Amino acid sequence: MSLYTLAPKPGFDRYTIQVGWNPHRTYFATVVDFAWDPVTDPHNQPDTVRLGLLETILDPNEVLLAVEPYADIPADLAGTLRADGRAPRVRLARTPAANRSTSTRPPTLRSRQHPPIRRSWPGRLVTAPCRSPYRLS
Repeated sequence: MSLYTLAPKPGFDRYTIQVGWNPHRTYFATVVDFAWDPVTDPHNQPDTVRLGLLETILDPNEVLLAVEPYADIPADLAGTLRADGRAPRVRLARTPAANRSTSTRPPTLRSRQHPPIRRSWPGRLVTAPCRSPYRLS
């Protein structure tokens, strides 16, 4: 994943502008005003741009065109984003010892004693000990 925060153009200082490559194999762009409060300033609603969250964008120029009115875009950013998109995905190796238990015994409840099973027949209540193949003590 890559994330680049861009410098806003004059007049758009209130916005946070970010572009990058998402691990879900799409480019994304976000233009948001995090300081805007709808209660204190309901008539001055900011612009909001969110690309690449629900749709797949495979061209970095598409996200750069979306943020161009709000931010100064470095000349080499499109090439950098393309390189990020072509970079191999990082996968963590699974080790058998870390992910599997080495014990072959069934799990036991050591925190408390299992109560006996109560069986009822017509007219009487009988208490019988638990006869489970697993030891619960």
